[in-house]
Amino acid sequence: MSAQSIERIANLDLSQASVLGNQLLDRLNIVREAAPVAWSEAAGAWIVTRHADVYQAYDGKLPLSNVRFTRLLDLIPKDEQAQRIPHVLKCVPHWIVNIDPPEHTRIRKLLTRAFGKKVIESVRPFARSTINKILDRAADKQEVEFVNEVARAITGRVIMKLLGVPEENLERLQEWSLAMNSFGAAQPVASMLDDMEKAMSEMDEVFSAEIAERRRRPTGDFISEMIMASEAGDVLDDDEIKNMCQVTLIAGHDTTMNTMGLGVLALARHPEARQYIREHPEATGNSMMELMRYVAMSTMMPRIVVEDFEWHGQQLHKGDVVFLMIAGANRDPRVFANPETIDMSRATDQVMVFGSGLHHCIGHLLAKMQLGEFFPELVRRFDRIDILDEPPQFTNSVGQRGLLHLNARLHTRAG
Repeated sequence: MSAQSIERIANLDLSQASVLGNQLLDRLNIVREAAPVAWSEAAGAWIVTRHADVYQAYDGKLPLSNVRFTRLLDLIPKDEQAQRIPHVLKCVPHWIVNIDPPEHTRIRKLLTRAFGKKVIESVRPFARSTINKILDRAADKQEVEFVNEVARAITGRVIMKLLGVPEENLERLQEWSLAMNSFGAAQPVASMLDDMEKAMSEMDEVFSAEIAERRRRPTGDFISEMIMASEAGDVLDDDEIKNMCQVTLIAGHDTTMNTMGLGVLALARHPEARQYIREHPEATGNSMMELMRYVAMSTMMPRIVVEDFEWHGQQLHKGDVVFLMIAGANRDPRVFANPETIDMSRATDQVMVFGSGLHHCIGHLLAKMQLGEFFPELVRRFDRIDILDEPPQFTNSVGQRGLLHLNARLHTRAG
């Protein structure tokens, strides 16, 4: 294939993510087979789509940096930043999703207990109870908007329970999510940073109060475990704890919410997958990984080139942006047979929805717990789900895909 043909194929305009919808996955399939590393003029980035290459990039051995969000601060003139976005300026450079070793290594070690099985399992009874209550309401209504009335209602309450944040903040959570996820936009603008500043200022007030309370009376919950964490005498300070609370509140809520919405859409169209989940409760963990692979909520992670290097015959230069297309890797036929189908029995040990290596998602146990409670209960209750939104309307986030809304009609199973 000629260089001109590859350039045309790879020229993905990711600012049109909401228009592309699931067609984005088809486009990534074409790019993957055309070239392992391809430049997209429209995206202003290198597109990497093959499983082996995405895995290699995550492994930390290529000159690629995770420090990416700070580049967006330049949307506001430097002499205005301290006055206009003080919270953003203080916090964003130290988010765990925006740092490299050795700072990343230190923070991650100290967070191990907070994201461990003990803390996550302590929230499971609440998650199960919340899922049942929300699905009870959905069953009574028969027609429901899944994204906000079900998925957000569940994940918002669960993440607030994990963090110990009063549920009275639930309504503000959606505003915070929209503001904080502006970094996922393909073409961010300065006003997004202003919205982030407002959200982060409000969250700072909430989390400062919770951290102060846990320092007085630790309870063994998520924030308490961060306070108690110690590694060779090193501890997390209040700012570091607040940073992690911000990332957890938004990332841990939105990603799982989006997966629920996309998962319902997929299961509505694949009765055999619903039946498999229903009949194989022992395989729930594997089924959830396959569902996540198929719906491709985890679309891509950006990296920044820190020194010139050659990759698959392409010359990458310091400062270039690289999009590691997780969605492309998870549909690579070199790894997954018949990747465009849902196969609940397939091995999922190479699925990359949570990344790998240094930046494997530290909150993966929380996501797996919620999805593993939600989808089996959904298919146990409902025999069929009719989607009323055709075509479904996607958000414009390119990093983590989701639906704006999903109106559906539920058919309760007999008995």
